Amino acid sequence: MNRLITTLLLTVLTSYAFAQDTFMVSGSVTDANNEGVVAATVILTSPRDSSFQMAAFSNEKGEFEIIDVPKGFYRLTISSVGFVSKIERVPLMNADKVFGNIVMEEDSKLLGEVQVKAKQVRVEMKGDTLQFNADAYKVNPDATADDLVKKMPGIQYQDGKLQAQGEDVKRVTVDGREFFGNDASAALKNLPAEIIDKIEVFDRLSDQSQFSGVDDGNTEKSINIVTKSGKSNGQFGKVYAGYGTDDRYNLGGNVNYFNEDLRISIIGLSNNINQTNFSSDDLLGVLGSSGSGRRGRGGRGGGSVGANSNDFLVNGQSGITNTNALGFNLTDNWGEKVKLNMSYFFNQTDNNSIDTLQQTTFLGENVTQDYREYHAGNKQNLNHRVNVRMQYDINKKNSLIFTPSLSFQNADITDYVDGKTDLVNEILNHTITSTNSNNDGYNVKFNLLYRHRFEKRGQTFSIGVGNNRSSQDYQSELLSEDQLNTNALDLNQVASKEVLNNSYDIRADYSQPLSERSSLRFSYKTDWADNESDQSTFDFNPETGGFNSLNENLSNSFLNQYNTQTMSAGYRYNKGREFMFFANLNYQIAELDGEQLFPQTLNTSRSFKNILPFAMLRYSISKEKNLRLYYRTSTNAPSITQLQNVVDNSNPLQLSAGNPNLDQESSHSLTFRYNSANLEKGSTFYAYLVGSYTLDNISNISTIATRDTVYNGIPLLRGASLSLPQNYGNSQSYRSFMTYGFPLASLKSNLNLNFGVSHSITPGLVNDLENVARNTGMTLGAVLGSNISEQVDFTLSYNGGYNIIGNTLQQDLNSNYYTQNIGLALNLLSKSGFLFNVKGTNTYLAGIEGFEQNFTLLSAKAAYKFMKKDQAELSLSAFDVLGQNNSISREITAAYVADNKSLVLNRFYMLNFTYTIRNFRPAKVRR
Repeated sequence: MNRLITTLLLTVLTSYAFAQDTFMVSGSVTDANNEGVVAATVILTSPRDSSFQMAAFSNEKGEFEIIDVPKGFYRLTISSVGFVSKIERVPLMNADKVFGNIVMEEDSKLLGEVQVKAKQVRVEMKGDTLQFNADAYKVNPDATADDLVKKMPGIQYQDGKLQAQGEDVKRVTVDGREFFGNDASAALKNLPAEIIDKIEVFDRLSDQSQFSGVDDGNTEKSINIVTKSGKSNGQFGKVYAGYGTDDRYNLGGNVNYFNEDLRISIIGLSNNINQTNFSSDDLLGVLGSSGSGRRGRGGRGGGSVGANSNDFLVNGQSGITNTNALGFNLTDNWGEKVKLNMSYFFNQTDNNSIDTLQQTTFLGENVTQDYREYHAGNKQNLNHRVNVRMQYDINKKNSLIFTPSLSFQNADITDYVDGKTDLVNEILNHTITSTNSNNDGYNVKFNLLYRHRFEKRGQTFSIGVGNNRSSQDYQSELLSEDQLNTNALDLNQVASKEVLNNSYDIRADYSQPLSERSSLRFSYKTDWADNESDQSTFDFNPETGGFNSLNENLSNSFLNQYNTQTMSAGYRYNKGREFMFFANLNYQIAELDGEQLFPQTLNTSRSFKNILPFAMLRYSISKEKNLRLYYRTSTNAPSITQLQNVVDNSNPLQLSAGNPNLDQESSHSLTFRYNSANLEKGSTFYAYLVGSYTLDNISNISTIATRDTVYNGIPLLRGASLSLPQNYGNSQSYRSFMTYGFPLASLKSNLNLNFGVSHSITPGLVNDLENVARNTGMTLGAVLGSNISEQVDFTLSYNGGYNIIGNTLQQDLNSNYYTQNIGLALNLLSKSGFLFNVKGTNTYLAGIEGFEQNFTLLSAKAAYKFMKKDQAELSLSAFDVLGQNNSISREITAAYVADNKSLVLNRFYMLNFTYTIRNFRPAKVRR
């Protein structure tokens, strides 16, 4: 290893002898008043090679930059709507070409209002970015960004989460700047569609990778909203209030102030109809769980159906929720060198839920037992969140990025669980459990990144330092009564648990060009993670009348350290923008140390050495087609909860505990992406395939007691289950997604088609018998979105899924089931101001015995617009007109199949008033 590093370093030192063979063309496009021209198209072509073309767009100041241009003579063409195109000669032989202000002349024909009809561009490929023209997708005047993107190919909601090209969207930015941190829903739910010029879908690189230009594989699916230049100055938003039957209410609004670089947004809401326009930081891990018997489960396959008054549900809580939220976002440039983004968000929720669960557990060949549960619960959650991002460009070669964040959470939870286990016709156990808990947590995080660019093009250095500190404090009361009069599971306890996590990381990257087409990249990263968990449980003492009897079997103090060092060296080869290949070899040393301090002392220590290769290939078949291929390897360490050997008896019939002997798991994945956009036809095609293979998979191993016994001193009655994490076997998963979108001129609409296949193989143990779960799912979807006018807007959608469930241990439970959702959204707006809106979704589920569903959620609104520019609206709305709303979900693992029904929001009527704010001023810069 030392010889390899020495060789690579010597290569870097000798590479300075290579001459510079690529250059940069830059400049500024202005009008006659010396104001920047935004989004001017800048194209560089070669007189000798007609196939050569490189392009860029001018930014908000009119500036443009084209990099990595080979030596030669070129022609630069600049064009923009309202201006006469301009051509400049560009010789690139010995140095970069830096233009001063390129002044554009206004087109007198356009100023004379001569109409020119051209075919509207719907979609374009910009390198690896797919860019949609918002004007090519008609929506009603009151539509949000969320309404707009759902009409675009490959963008859809799946199980309440926004997906683009088959992957979950992790970040939504506005003009490249963060909007309420990395909250993907805030921008889409609060920004009006009328201010949007473009929607960009891409895989966002890390800040260090963006600087070096090398994709290190740490990408996240992202959407960037590009605003119209004429809508970037002024005030806009809306405020609304409504009251309805059953004391339902809904009030809130969003107000935005845009003034050049300064942008301020304020959002707020208060309602009891399950509507949210934000995501919540779940520091305590309590928001997504329903009953206490289901805490910590991870579904592998399956799906859910149901409907809510809000399309975007972040944490998937069932039931009915009262929500209060307030947020503030600021974006500004401080001079020429400092860019600032900061946001604060507060939300408070009060959720009431009722669930019924039926779970079938595999005991052996042709032997199963059933667990049935009724759960009623209340969760009161409070969140504060602060995000800041500050970029300081010291000069053209040096910059700093500082990104601190702070979150607080408090949750009060009450659960009532009536659980019963049956074997054939025999009741094995039956308990009623009540729990009350108060939980507090905080998370403090910061990252500081320094970036430096050397004189030689492509030679860069960056170093980043980060810290993440979090704390969770749990206080709970547990009361359990055995309903079979054995008193074995009568419990009256209080418990406290404190978890502290503190981690640091340092990462340094260096890129060194070798020639015109190749470069080397070196990096070093080290992580330190210290975790502490201390749990104390006390039983009720009838003699003293207090909780002062320490239960050592349910108490534990545990320390965990996980430290890694990763050294990597990579080679990159690129041929212009047509072809790029990057290979990186990581050598990782990891140490996992665990120390149990109570009730017994126990030390565990393990070290791991891994070679983790990474490779990617990008090939541009043409300007409109490209493909990318990724190979990734990674490791995953067990969490302190998985390592801590203490029993969780919050549901006495379903116990769980940790395992201090866990090892890390390692994964290999192969990903293929293909993008194609036809500008002439306005069509787009995308294909995504990914396969992963995980060794030493950390899975939950289940033990079902065949007789009354104990585990670590805790009663485990016949029929009750114990779940323990264990490295067992190797798991596999495969998934594909394809989407094709194109316009239907005859219907003045856009049609988007999608198809996907998934398959997973998950081994597990149930009572020391291996069960391999093989789950296959197929999905087919279609969206027909109108493109007629703002007055007539409709969207028809279909989404169907066929699931094949297989188990080697209990083949009698192998099953196939089908889910289907058919949706309609219709908006009709008359010139006299009358508006009619209807949304309907039919949900059909077949193949699950006792859980078949066929219901339609229908909502409607009738409204009248008045005042200047129709800014005011009075409406009467109805939710769940047919009274059929329902919710059902299925969870499938190697140990069991569970079906769950949940309380949902039912029919109500509401009178609403909405006032829209539209006060735009002409921008100082123009197209």
